[in-house]
Amino acid sequence: MPNFKNQCFQQFIQPLSPSDNLSSFIYTNALLRSANDLKFPLLHFWTLEDTVILGLKDQRLPHLSTALNLLTHRGFHYFIRNSGGLAVVSDDGILNLSIFYPWHLEDHELTIDEAYQRMVNLIQEAIPNLKIATGEITHSYCPGSFDISVNGKKIGGISQRRNKMGVTVMLYLSICGNQQERGKLIRDFYDTGLQQNQNKWHFPDVWPGAMTTISKVLNIQLNVPDVIQQIQAVVPLTAPDSLNNLMWSPNFISTLNRELISMERLQERLKKEG
Repeated sequence: MPNFKNQCFQQFIQPLSPSDNLSSFIYTNALLRSANDLKFPLLHFWTLEDTVILGLKDQRLPHLSTALNLLTHRGFHYFIRNSGGLAVVSDDGILNLSIFYPWHLEDHELTIDEAYQRMVNLIQEAIPNLKIATGEITHSYCPGSFDISVNGKKIGGISQRRNKMGVTVMLYLSICGNQQERGKLIRDFYDTGLQQNQNKWHFPDVWPGAMTTISKVLNIQLNVPDVIQQIQAVVPLTAPDSLNNLMWSPNFISTLNRELISMERLQERLKKEG
């Protein structure tokens, strides 16, 4: 396992509300496009209240509008991200974390598995009492080959995006809160969206009991700021000057605006359906 204390990181902490929920992926995309200008690897922490983040595949639900109405009636906002995958829940008990690794700071381009493993290693080092396993938890929501689980129950999922300049490894981690209710929400979303149609798109058969939280596993009161602090404690952080300079540069602001337009266009179909 690599020692994260051997490499300095920068950080960007972004607490978001539903009114600016698109900013999460707008910044993710813009930072990846600007990876050549990053002076250090970057940790991007973000949180988002009471929102279901949809994947591109979710657009194929035959009764999508009815499923979106269910989310609204349950008190949840929603938007669609510009990447594959399926629906996940974000609320004040969920930590979202992306790690950006620019290729110009690495001795080689990380393989897909190497990039995933770095995220797993970071969480394991930050929370050493967790006995993390990886591998798909079939009946979780948004199942994937690098699901993070403890005792067979999923606590987080990882995805990644890469380009010629670098890779970002993206994690959602269930810290606390009612994971059973999150699971029921996504189960009902897919049941409503499919109704009697054959599930030829392989949407997950979500079992709420297939997932849990770190707080429940460790039997302690833990919240998102606690875990952010534990991650920060195992990673040396540099001054934010170079990151601030990048994010206020005309080129980066232009990239942000392009990504905003792209994300807004992606939401148009949902506006028509919802």
